Amino acid sequence: MPIANAWVFIENKFKAEEFLKNTHNLYRLVSQRPYISKKSPDESGVTLTLLITKDETDYGIDKKSGLKRETNSLNTFDVTILNNKTSVNIHKGEYVKLVNYIPEKSFIIDFDLILRFENVEKVNVKHK
Repeated sequence: MPIANAWVFIENKFKAEEFLKNTHNLYRLVSQRPYISKKSPDESGVTLTLLITKDETDYGIDKKSGLKRETNSLNTFDVTILNNKTSVNIHKGEYVKLVNYIPEKSFIIDFDLILRFENVEKVNVKHK
């Protein structure tokens, strides 16, 4: 019989520094919406949907197909900025970087990431 409530003893960790480094901490804003925690209403901010613009991670070879696995470039992900504001002064399509990952308020459930950061900053990108 399996251990009941084994999840108490399991720890998943998101390697935020490695992720930010491999993606150059450069994303495009797709959308934003206000966030208020259901458990702690004093915990609020903005949930952003971001597009990954670069990804230099080597994901290896797919065992079934024998092909190199694709990177996460052009994929989107959600991140919550716990800044007690209802929006950020950044417009759709503009570039941003994430500031100060909060591991104690971030979670991994199966393969779903619930990522929390203290802030987000607009980045001016020069186009060629």
